[in-house]
Amino acid sequence: MRKRVFSTIIALVFMLSILSPGAASAQTAISQEKAIEIIKNLFDTSIYDQFNINYNEIDENKNVWELNWSQSKEAYGSLSASVDSDTGNILSIYMYRGYDSGRTTSGIPKYTKNQALEIAQNYAKKIQPSEFAKTKLTESKGAVYPTKNYSESYFFNFIRTEGNIPVENNYINVEVDGYTGDILSYSFNWCWDPLPSAANLILPEDAEKIFKTNDKLGLKLVYKRYFDYSTKKEDIKLVYVLNSERFLIDAVTGEIIDDRYYDFYGAGAGEKSAQAGYDTSLTPAESKEVEITKNCISKDEAINIVKNYITIPSDYKQKTANLYEIYDDPGQKIWNISWQKTDENGDISGTIYASVNALTKELLSFDIYDDSRWSQEFKQNYDRAAAQKKAEEFLQNFQPSRFKNVKLEDIDTNIDESEKAREHYFVYTRIVNEIPYNANGFNITVDSQSGQIVSYRMDWHERVFPDPTGVIPKDKAQEQFLKKVGLELVYAYLYNPKEEDAGNYKLVYKPKDADSYTFDAFDFTPLDYSGKPVKEEVATSFTDIKGHWAEKDIQLLIDLGVIECSEDKFLPDKNITEGEFVKFLLLAKNQNIPDDALMKSSDADDIQPYIDLALKLGWIKPNEIDAKRLISREKAAALVVRAMGLEKAASLSDIYKDIAADSTSITADYKGHVTLALGLKLMSCENDKFSPSGSVTRAEAAAILVRMLRNQ
Repeated sequence: MRKRVFSTIIALVFMLSILSPGAASAQTAISQEKAIEIIKNLFDTSIYDQFNINYNEIDENKNVWELNWSQSKEAYGSLSASVDSDTGNILSIYMYRGYDSGRTTSGIPKYTKNQALEIAQNYAKKIQPSEFAKTKLTESKGAVYPTKNYSESYFFNFIRTEGNIPVENNYINVEVDGYTGDILSYSFNWCWDPLPSAANLILPEDAEKIFKTNDKLGLKLVYKRYFDYSTKKEDIKLVYVLNSERFLIDAVTGEIIDDRYYDFYGAGAGEKSAQAGYDTSLTPAESKEVEITKNCISKDEAINIVKNYITIPSDYKQKTANLYEIYDDPGQKIWNISWQKTDENGDISGTIYASVNALTKELLSFDIYDDSRWSQEFKQNYDRAAAQKKAEEFLQNFQPSRFKNVKLEDIDTNIDESEKAREHYFVYTRIVNEIPYNANGFNITVDSQSGQIVSYRMDWHERVFPDPTGVIPKDKAQEQFLKKVGLELVYAYLYNPKEEDAGNYKLVYKPKDADSYTFDAFDFTPLDYSGKPVKEEVATSFTDIKGHWAEKDIQLLIDLGVIECSEDKFLPDKNITEGEFVKFLLLAKNQNIPDDALMKSSDADDIQPYIDLALKLGWIKPNEIDAKRLISREKAAALVVRAMGLEKAASLSDIYKDIAADSTSITADYKGHVTLALGLKLMSCENDKFSPSGSVTRAEAAAILVRMLRNQ
């Protein structure tokens, strides 16, 4: 996220100045005709019947021609490109093929990842030869699963380096179609300003020492809440996270750089009458919900609670009120209530929103907005210290016991404002066992002129928190972080809108890009967004498939990302179970189960979700599959044919003639499926016999699925 700062800033001002193309042509080094020619040298634009061109002045140093081609008929494809009007550099290209009803593709892309990489390299080298020579390919971080060697499209990120030091926000990105080898997208961002010298830098070990000893850097121990919205279950874990992502280490002086912009830019029904003939008795879930709702306070009670905290002016009229369950706290209900006022023209000129826990009767939040606060000059009567005092008086008055268990966060909320702020914003984080719990606390905003509390939010729930006994000491955790992740020397773009020169590059040390910056506090395992261990990069082959008759098919499924090499052996000659085959088939057809998208090489204990999905898709019948039973050849044929969408044809079993010597042994319901599987050459007979009840090896399953993919 940090690396997008420069591009984000450009995007924010992108539309500030737009001139007509005709007027702009006289002012630019590259005419609109030349810009069109530059793109036409790379693409055949004759397939498009619509075209428009725009001119955008992004800032004093970047002016851009925006070219857009499109098709008004099927396939409704388009081509968009941007060209620097001063240099002629192509800044971006995006091609959309559109929908082509006549286009068919195999389940196996024509180009491998390595072949696509060569195409991308040649393309970038052709467009920006000198700049591309200064780049290196980098693998994107954050993916849970390994990069496939085959894919519908491949995205390559080439980052600029100077003296082997990465330069942030300088890159060439290329996306290649896995079926055609065509370029789908291209983007180029570069700064030609001189970079600071890399001489006389502090040593990496000195930067690590600063990282470990400076209070603003390093790691901190926190309680982190994970909530599964599908199961409505939560898990609170003790984890180590970066103390702050906004602090960098100056690689020349060793001083701490407080780059707030890293953090700032991104460095949670009415009633319906029952129909006659249906059971109208309440289900257990319905009964539980009704019982909870019975215990809720009324709307009027909720309004009175709000009025205990804030004054509702007489010109504000109550407009809406909703009672519903807190989405991430099952069993808790809240009242959301709003008020509005209007001006003489009937336009809304003020709003008040408030929420009250309908069971505990606690005020959870309010927000007061009035146009007049922002439409006139103001006098700052409360500086930040005075506003903090007002905020804490409010909390002490209304939440005295909880206020004792929070800590004021060090935040910066006035990045783009002058010394006199219109309002002051404060965040208080809950402390449990002397450890921060960021999911709980108070957010509060104070008007700097009146001292009024204009917004308030409390997040607080009583839970059993993990005992911190046994967590890795902070110094040991930081040593592991530096070993597993480490720091890197980079040219970082530091942005400061208050200076005339809004930004420049600086040599800094910062944490390397990683799949995760959250670590289990007991064993330092990196955790993903759901609190589960980040899956490690896996091997790309097995030790027991070399020389096997199905080696190429097995390896192809590995390259496609269907089979995971988490173990040494694939066991190709082992018979496969019905459950494994179902999972195998779903993954081959890109029907993934969340958080488990790869086929394990050994028996898995997570088969049931795949069986449930296959049943939903109509690939299996109810009670047809026993996960642990070995699959028969005829059943394997049935599942594959259904997955190919041929169930309707296969079900007409009476129209098929016997095509194997043992056709009479085939189960009647599977006869059409077996016939189609043989006709499509997904499976074959041996000595004119299909052997419908015979078993299927893992190698045979791989071969069947590859043939299926080639038939798509």
